[in-house]
Amino acid sequence: MKALIFDGSPDGDSTGTRIAGELGRLLASEGYEAEHVVLRRKTIGNCSGCFQCWLKTPGICTLDDDNLELSRKFIASDLLIMLTPVTFGGYSPELKRMLDHFIANISPFFATVNGESHHRKRYESYPDLLVVGWLEQPDEATESVFSHLAWRNSINFYARRSGWGIIRPSAGPVELRERLEGLLQELDRPPAGRLRQLPYVAASGTDVPPRKALLLCGSPRMAKSTSASLGGYLLGGLEAHGLENETVHLYKALHDTRKLAKLLDAVDSADLCVLAFPLYIDSIPAPVLAFMQQVSEHRKTTPSGGGFVAVVNCGFIESRHNETALAICASFAAESRFRWMGAISVGGGEGLVHGRPFAELGGPAIPFRKALDRVAEALAAGNPVPEDARRQLARPFVPAWIYRFVGSMNWKKRARRNGIRHRLGERPYQEA
Repeated sequence: MKALIFDGSPDGDSTGTRIAGELGRLLASEGYEAEHVVLRRKTIGNCSGCFQCWLKTPGICTLDDDNLELSRKFIASDLLIMLTPVTFGGYSPELKRMLDHFIANISPFFATVNGESHHRKRYESYPDLLVVGWLEQPDEATESVFSHLAWRNSINFYARRSGWGIIRPSAGPVELRERLEGLLQELDRPPAGRLRQLPYVAASGTDVPPRKALLLCGSPRMAKSTSASLGGYLLGGLEAHGLENETVHLYKALHDTRKLAKLLDAVDSADLCVLAFPLYIDSIPAPVLAFMQQVSEHRKTTPSGGGFVAVVNCGFIESRHNETALAICASFAAESRFRWMGAISVGGGEGLVHGRPFAELGGPAIPFRKALDRVAEALAAGNPVPEDARRQLARPFVPAWIYRFVGSMNWKKRARRNGIRHRLGERPYQEA
């Protein structure tokens, strides 16, 4: 049997190496051949959200880097173990960057799993999944978010067996071994009550109405993205209520030191920050998560204050797929000393908006526009996202079965134009 260990520890953190070493010994005693992969030492580009791994080279990312070989090893493994420091309740950017490429390992077509829309399997079977995070001090809310994310991943990765847990990085050898032994045993005997509810974080208003709003667009498609469309419409509403505004596309600034410094200054000067992003593998795209880490670190030495709102859209019609990512955003806001003013969660964003200017859309988009107008009015007055508007934005704009049917037909149509309709189900990493 083969076990693959994805170590998402950042530079300077030896916890992943400690855990991997102990896991290697425990796995060997159970008949596994384990491979430890330190992801920060690999060349892994950011997922561009282009869907070419479905529509051009089915099952294979078009980025020719180490993500290809790691996906091959993932499919060939019996057990995937993911190691990560807990980051706002989620994973590290180092781990998330590789996971964002896992979209290539599933099918574009939809299936219904536990009453929800998910993507179908590309392969007949997938590895078991164990997610191990480390957190120095116990934190029930943070641990609940982490558990929820690991659980959602286990569904979308089609893991036959799954488990997850938190370890203290300062744990001694005996404690570490016992904890890891327990987590491995839980793959066969999941404990009762291991799934905990996401923590509820109440949104609140600011002490005074904001004067300046900053839209942080976290989509690799930048101005042509659904995130930019939704966030831009909201920003336009804030401008109509007298707010000065600015838009920054994060993917343009993250690899330029001067642009990043300027961006952090923009965050400091804004009274209201709006982060708009697409859902990637049940969470936040890796580059956006890396930026959030930098903001949080930066704000340790700056005065607290300012409001923070998250706007997320996903490719599934049910907006509840976004809940874990929004819990991570709320945790980030708290750690970064922002005022959490609430969230906007949209399901089926690709079908509803598809990157088009939101103000120009009619039909099913009209009630969404009206809800965003109410959100803009509330935020401009220093109030949190109104509950009635939040519920409207979270509603499916069409019945789920219609969305799944039309979505699958659309993938076939686009693949046919590319001349690869008959190849959509290919399994490039399937062993002969």
